Amino acid sequence: MAGGSGSVRTLGELLERRAAERGDETFFRYQDAAYSYADLDSRANAIANELVSNGVTAGDAVCLYMYNRPEYLYAVFALAKIGAIAAPVDTRFTGETLAYVLSATDADIVVLDADTESAYEAVRNETSTVGTEFFAGEGGPDGPYRDFDQLLAGDGSAPPDADVGGADTCSVIYVQRYRRTHPQGVALPHYSYVNTGRESCRDLLDLTRDDCIFTTLPFYSSYPMQMGVAGALSSGAEFTFEKQFDCGRFWERIRQYDATVFLYLGRMLSVLYNQEERRRDDENPVAYAVGHGFGFGSDETMIANFERRFGVTVLEAYGITPSATLATSNRPGDRRLGSVGKPVGHAEIRIVDGDDWEVPTGETGEILIRPTAPNAMFRGFDGDDELTVEVCRNQWIHTNDVGYVDDDGYLYFVASKTNTIHLGRVAGRISSLEIETVIDTHPAVRESAVFGVSAGDDDEAIKAVVVPEEGARLSPIDVSEHCEKQLTYHKLPRYVEIREDLPRSPSGKVRKDRLGDTASANVWDRQRGYDLNR
Repeated sequence: MAGGSGSVRTLGELLERRAAERGDETFFRYQDAAYSYADLDSRANAIANELVSNGVTAGDAVCLYMYNRPEYLYAVFALAKIGAIAAPVDTRFTGETLAYVLSATDADIVVLDADTESAYEAVRNETSTVGTEFFAGEGGPDGPYRDFDQLLAGDGSAPPDADVGGADTCSVIYVQRYRRTHPQGVALPHYSYVNTGRESCRDLLDLTRDDCIFTTLPFYSSYPMQMGVAGALSSGAEFTFEKQFDCGRFWERIRQYDATVFLYLGRMLSVLYNQEERRRDDENPVAYAVGHGFGFGSDETMIANFERRFGVTVLEAYGITPSATLATSNRPGDRRLGSVGKPVGHAEIRIVDGDDWEVPTGETGEILIRPTAPNAMFRGFDGDDELTVEVCRNQWIHTNDVGYVDDDGYLYFVASKTNTIHLGRVAGRISSLEIETVIDTHPAVRESAVFGVSAGDDDEAIKAVVVPEEGARLSPIDVSEHCEKQLTYHKLPRYVEIREDLPRSPSGKVRKDRLGDTASANVWDRQRGYDLNR
């Protein structure tokens, strides 16, 4: 097992300790270049000192609006050494949402790159606080932007004199988990990075300097930073990353970097599995795929098939940004397919009803989380005390997710509350994702959105909005008959609507709240004379 992080409480301290121990050894790789611990530490020192000389102090925020690149890591660690706050901005944010987030951070400085420059330019005059703009990488335009490399002019031999503690905010990450018009800023303390990194990669996975963690996940998310970057520093493993997910080159990069662990989210596993099979699929160095996002909907058969084909053990976990990425996890030698594991050391979980009373084992309800150690989870929502109180009511973090716990303490994720449908006391809550998965297997379907619409009292009926493949002919009855073959009766959609596209938020999520109409002539109702083949 890798050496312990001792009394380290901040991200800057964690890097400095590793740099002192391992100096010129490679810490991370990007594309075809290698960067040592000393490289990262000295560049972070230089940038930190230069920022201080330009007036940045503890508590100031700096926006990072760029894709994964080495400069991202330099900036994060530089800010950590000052006690300033990294404010990563989702690269999918554009327009009014981007302008809102840039202003909400109250940041004077923003760092962007060639891939985000046009979106930033479109709202540049709408940001109320930004005064200094740095451009990272090649392709910087002439004009108002300063070259990021100018920040490297600072003294790289030592960090600035700053009093930074584990309780201080390290980052504010903007998410759209709760029902608000705009994204909410989750304030994560320094110790949450150190702790999640240690628990995930050192304590749970037992990684050492012989391991290599690979990710294509965006750095604006807490997951690759806490489990990837901080996890590698805590365990001594090497860290490798790419600009973004490229399924066609994924395994090629895995082999090139000799990666033993990769991090996934969302449908990444599904996308990889759906690629054409190759004879060498299982000839790769990966031992574990670790993630949460339920790319297979926690489907045991699909996970088993993925493991068999690629020779990889999948360890599904669960957590949200406020819980510092991780709350439960399957472990090597202690996992249950279909579950997302048991609570990790810094977390307790509880399953409750609508009034926050705990439900019996095996019954579904909202997943609540709370920390078992100080500063291990978020500090609250930046600038929104009302939401902090609401989400943390009764001394538990309310996740807006639905799940249940079995007799052995394994947690099973069902769906986000926004992706569950309440059919009444008999049928209970069902997952809309299960129905969407079935509909999406129809060869004429490009994508679908399934959700609940009011059916009187507190009960809901199922509505499916379906987008056909370009040029395909698809009717609501086609959709209904397809569902009949694969779903039980109570999970069949009552309403089906065919549309050309689905409305989406700036982060790419489907806006199901805009699809609830059932009175339109375009909406087919199964109860109006259609006979099921039951």
